[in-house]
Amino acid sequence: MLGLFGFTLVLLTGRILQLTELFVNKGVPLGYILRLLYLLLPQFLSLTIPMATLLSVLLTFHRLSGDNEITALKASGISLYQMIPPILIFAFITYAVTTLLSLYAVPLANEASRALLFEVASTRANAGVRERVFNDDFDGLVLYIEQVKPKTLTWENVFISDSRNPAEVFTIFAREGEVLSDPQALAVTLRLKNGSIHKLGTDPHAYQKVEFNTYDLRLYLKTGLQEKKTEEKHPADMTLGELIQSIHSLKAKAEDTRTQRVKVHEKFSIPFACLVFGIIGVPLGLQSRAGRGSKSRGLSWSIGILLIYYLLISAGTSLAERGTIFLEVGMWAPNLIFLVLGIHLLVKAANESPVLIFVWVQKGIEWLRLKRQHGGGIPG
Repeated sequence: MLGLFGFTLVLLTGRILQLTELFVNKGVPLGYILRLLYLLLPQFLSLTIPMATLLSVLLTFHRLSGDNEITALKASGISLYQMIPPILIFAFITYAVTTLLSLYAVPLANEASRALLFEVASTRANAGVRERVFNDDFDGLVLYIEQVKPKTLTWENVFISDSRNPAEVFTIFAREGEVLSDPQALAVTLRLKNGSIHKLGTDPHAYQKVEFNTYDLRLYLKTGLQEKKTEEKHPADMTLGELIQSIHSLKAKAEDTRTQRVKVHEKFSIPFACLVFGIIGVPLGLQSRAGRGSKSRGLSWSIGILLIYYLLISAGTSLAERGTIFLEVGMWAPNLIFLVLGIHLLVKAANESPVLIFVWVQKGIEWLRLKRQHGGGIPG
């Protein structure tokens, strides 16, 4: 539980800073901030539960080995293989919880967070814009409103600088503006009336002016949390059934389905890491007894393994989405590599056979320790 709390807090730190900026600088109510934080938890828990599984198994066997309890168990006729079933049961429980989160909780939370961000943007557009103040709360836009009519929620004499496309900066003047909300598309639209659009392109001698009776402008609040919504549901917001249906639909149109297929495999490959980490944590915990008495040694092993694993997962996902390698290889190769490595190390540990890489690491640590004790000189 401590590992789960610690890893989740580390991943949440970046988002907490973004949400704090919304609260302090954008005036978003604290209730919205807490709800957004709550909706982010399922996504992070699906990553941190496998991390905590590895940490807990590794530290358990590190402690058992350091206190010579493994030796006592073996002297009583209990082999290392007989100690594995409780670990596998624990790993299956964490695997089941992570799978449920990945299949159901994460898509629902992602969709709910986008809907909440739409509600925040809608509230800020209706109530957060002040008269005769340059407002830059919206992505790529600077708004200036001469007068706001609170009863009708309309604006008078609107000035807008639209720099969302740096190559084409628009300046818009309108006599009247009205904020419209579309909950289905999660969009906030500013409907401008009786105005003109002024455009200065890359050529300083070219100038365009377009007059309009009605002009719709889409608004997105600057949150950094990707609240933008297209007409199609985002693959990250889809359940397994919706992803499969989307794949069939795209195949019928002869369109690319790699992104959807990656999300399908991701829902199972990430939770499967719980089982892999449960197995590899046992021999790693036993081998890390070289630092007996140092509780940080097991944590160091955990962080190293997690870093390598998630780097491989990230690289495999990226290559699979680009079509550089087979999708199944990109999504499942890290699990397979670490599973084979874990079984190999487990057999070595059960037979009390030294693993060369651990011997080298131990010698390197001892060499550094002796060097530090001799004041920086190289020990003989």
